[in-house]
Amino acid sequence: AFAEAAAAAGIPAETVELAEARDDTIAVLPIRTDAVDSAREGKTGTVIGQSYLGRETLAAYRPLGGLMPTWVVVAETSTQEAFAPVTDFTRNLVISSAVLALIVSVISLVLARILVSPFRRLASAAKRIAAGETNVTVDAGTSDEVVQVATAFNEMSRSLQVKADLLDQQSEETERLLRSLMPEPVIRRYREGATTIAEDHRAVSVMFADIIGFEEYSRHLDSQETLERLNELVKQFDEAGARLGVEHVRTTTKGYLASCGLTVPRVDNARRMVEFALELEEILERYSAQWGASLRLRAGIDVGDLTSGLVGQSHMIYDLWGEAVNLAFQLQGDHHDSGIFLTERVLDGLPERPQLVDAGTIESGGTRVAVWRIVEATHA
Repeated sequence: AFAEAAAAAGIPAETVELAEARDDTIAVLPIRTDAVDSAREGKTGTVIGQSYLGRETLAAYRPLGGLMPTWVVVAETSTQEAFAPVTDFTRNLVISSAVLALIVSVISLVLARILVSPFRRLASAAKRIAAGETNVTVDAGTSDEVVQVATAFNEMSRSLQVKADLLDQQSEETERLLRSLMPEPVIRRYREGATTIAEDHRAVSVMFADIIGFEEYSRHLDSQETLERLNELVKQFDEAGARLGVEHVRTTTKGYLASCGLTVPRVDNARRMVEFALELEEILERYSAQWGASLRLRAGIDVGDLTSGLVGQSHMIYDLWGEAVNLAFQLQGDHHDSGIFLTERVLDGLPERPQLVDAGTIESGGTRVAVWRIVEATHA
């Protein structure tokens, strides 16, 4: 064991072998430690350091002087043995503190369960309400004071439930109204607090349609019946538009404005819009047969750049404007006959041209624009 410790401490192998041969270290093993060096310098004291075998020790040292002036004496013991009482005291102190803390914790826990349990139930119920849960009530317990607090809390919870239901209904109605007035991207920006919302769009198909004969048909109807019949038609229009990816912009008793490729860009928006107009004609034919009316469609379609946004502050309305919108309005407004009127830009976006007749020209931006009317369309 000595040989292994000495080798680990860096003592030369020759020295270790000589000590093993003599079975003794006296006058064989040189000792170079901090304690020896300090004593040779004439100092007296104690130090924690490494022994000549590399072990941590507590050493006391002093020079002998007198008859042996060059001699020093060093007494050392391992720090583990030297500080064993301190270690035992520290361990006992830690154990005692832990036991005491455990006892105090157990007592505190018991007292908390006895004294604070009703208030914990109230706090838990309040957290559930804060998390969005509704219709939360708590057990009142037996203490008079707690009964009063719990009763007041339960009444507050019921009141919050009623208000939450009303807010949910109002929120659903507001959401429904917003979706009926503007597309989702505009709604999102409006909720984020934007006050001026306008977006530019490229190559969008626009249709402005009018229902010919509806005013004459509704003369014998009262106002409520007129609105119900018109809403029924608009509903069928919107359902057809949803199937074809056409977006309803706004409706008045004078016209129906729709777009395709506005919020969702579509390379075939012209084809979709023409098919939508043809389906509107079929809807009016079925409606006329059902109610004994004579309704026809007059629609103008154009393709171009336009702008969309919210117009107004206190009374906002979602609208489109631009040359394509104006031209679509002119197409249906300048013709007295029914039919689907197209510009050359719409025809350029169709994979196959339907059967057309020349419908003349209209003026737009100082130039004359050729107008065509569909006679018989071929669906792409």
